[in-house]
Amino acid sequence: MADTTVRIAVAHHLTWEGIELTPGDEIELPHHQARQFVASGYAAGVDPSDPEAVAKALAPQPARKQLAAKAPADKAEGKTGE
Repeated sequence: MADTTVRIAVAHHLTWEGIELTPGDEIELPHHQARQFVASGYAAGVDPSDPEAVAKALAPQPARKQLAAKAPADKAEGKTGE
């Protein structure tokens, strides 16, 4: 099974893999790294001691490729709207 990714907003100034991040910046991480990130207190608006907040922060985001690959019904049926 492929590892899902999680988008996390940064709570503090941080250098991550050579990139300077500022509070509010978002990064997309594999689930296992996101869990460590949240537990370390680096996720904005997430109390690492609150299991519900942690679960919500780690909920997987839909993959962008899947969203982009799904064509609207009109286009899929060849309708142009005219």
